[in-house]
Amino acid sequence: MKAAAIPLAAPGLLVRWARWTWAVRIALAVALVVTLVLAFLSSRTPKSSDALLPDGRSSIVALDLSWSVSSRNAALVGRTLRTFADSGRKLGLVLFSDTAYEALPPGTSSEALQPFVRVFADKHDLNPWRATFSAGTKIGVALERARLMLHEAGIRNGSVVLVSDLDDSPADEPDLARMLVTYEREGIPIRMVGINPVPEDVRYFQAALGPGGGSVTTVGSEKATAIQKAGGAFPVWLVVAAGLIALLLALNEQVLGRLTWGRRT
Repeated sequence: MKAAAIPLAAPGLLVRWARWTWAVRIALAVALVVTLVLAFLSSRTPKSSDALLPDGRSSIVALDLSWSVSSRNAALVGRTLRTFADSGRKLGLVLFSDTAYEALPPGTSSEALQPFVRVFADKHDLNPWRATFSAGTKIGVALERARLMLHEAGIRNGSVVLVSDLDDSPADEPDLARMLVTYEREGIPIRMVGINPVPEDVRYFQAALGPGGGSVTTVGSEKATAIQKAGGAFPVWLVVAAGLIALLLALNEQVLGRLTWGRRT
C-alpha cells in the first residue's frame, strides 16, 4: 500500500534543493571528521621547536656550561641550540654553571644563537667558557638570573627553557627549591631539557615542577628527542574550527531538515 502523498505540479525545484541539502550535509560531515583527525595528529606529533619552546610566550634559554654538559655532550647541546636558532622566535640567553650571566637580552632574534651553535659543533672543542664555567651546576642560580631578566624587561608572559644534564649541586638545593616555589607563584612555566640526564634526576624534576608548573624533555640520542612529559602544543585553532563545523552541521539539520507532514492536532 502506497503512503499518502500530495501531488505537485512542478517537483523539479524541490528535487534540486533536496540534492543541494544532502550535498551540504555530507560536505559538513566530512569536514568535521577531517578537522578532528588533523587535531588529533597535530597534538600527537609536535615539531621539535614546538616541544621545547612554549607557544605564545617570550622565552629565556638558560644553558648549562659545566664540564659534564658542554664537553661530554657538546654535540647534543649543539643540536638543541640549533632547534632554538631555527625557531624564528624572540629569545633571551643565560649562560651558567655555578654562576650565571646574561648573554643575550630578552627579545633577541633567535638567529643570534647561531654563533653558539657553531661553538658546540666545532670538532676541535674550542669552548671559550671552559676556564670560567668549570665548577658544578647550580640550576637555582640560573633560574634566578632568568627571572630577573624577565622582570627587568617588563615581560609578563615569559617562560624559561633550561638546558642542562639536571645534575644539580647539593649546595644549590635551598636556592633551587625557593626558585621553583617563586616560579609557580608568579606563573612562569619552566621547560627543562635534560642532556643525557640520569633517570633519578629526571624523576626528581618531574615531581618538583608539579602539575602545570612545567615539563621535562630529555635529549639522549643522535637522531631524536624523547618527550618525557608534556606533548605537542594543543591545536586550539583546529578545535575551534571543528566546533564551528559542528554548529553549522546542527543548523543545517535544524533549518534544512527533511519536510514531514502530519495531521494537525
